[in-house]
Amino acid sequence: MASARGNVAARVPETDEGLQGDELAVKYDQMQRHIRDNGWLQDKIDDILAAGITAGQVLELGCGPGYLGLEWIRQADTSARLVGLDISPAMLRRAGINAAGYGVAGRCAFECGTVLALPFPDDHFDHVISASSLHEWEDPARALSEMHRVLRPGGRYCVSDLRRDVDRTTFQFMKANIAADMRPGFRTSIQSSYLTSEIVALLQGTALETAVVTEVQMGIVITGRKEAS
Repeated sequence: MASARGNVAARVPETDEGLQGDELAVKYDQMQRHIRDNGWLQDKIDDILAAGITAGQVLELGCGPGYLGLEWIRQADTSARLVGLDISPAMLRRAGINAAGYGVAGRCAFECGTVLALPFPDDHFDHVISASSLHEWEDPARALSEMHRVLRPGGRYCVSDLRRDVDRTTFQFMKANIAADMRPGFRTSIQSSYLTSEIVALLQGTALETAVVTEVQMGIVITGRKEAS
């Protein structure tokens, strides 16, 4: 863990296999529901809406139990459609249950796959969103290039994640609101997340090098638009 702007430990990569198995999926679902119920997910939704992602067919990368996309579609235009992708079948089962609970199952689809080789054709989605997943991607540059590939020209993206140098007060607040048995995973997620400077360097020379990288209290937000052809 890092201090506000003091010495920051080197990044320790986390598993790229996601949270597999129904037991872990249920625990993670409970944690995310708690975050949603306390209104702490809304900042991420606000970032997505502020990026101009308010309608259309949207792909969510690393959707987990689905709350980010489901909260977004609840607040977006009624024409919006959502496709959630995750590497964990157990997470996708939870996402399907949650979509039904939101009453939007008919506007959602969930697919199992990896961000490193998205199972969609070029120029397929109007927009792409993701939250709290980037630090798990084995090859983030490749994954972001895949994201860019499946975006239609003019399409927008909003990718948010944790930040390794989050200040200690924020870290302690976040940890305190996570069940005790999930806290070790939260710590490793922080340790495997990126600094702003690392994200900027990562994007150099890629199709996303014009992206805007913004620090927020609990992490980092990457926003931009695919150039129209």
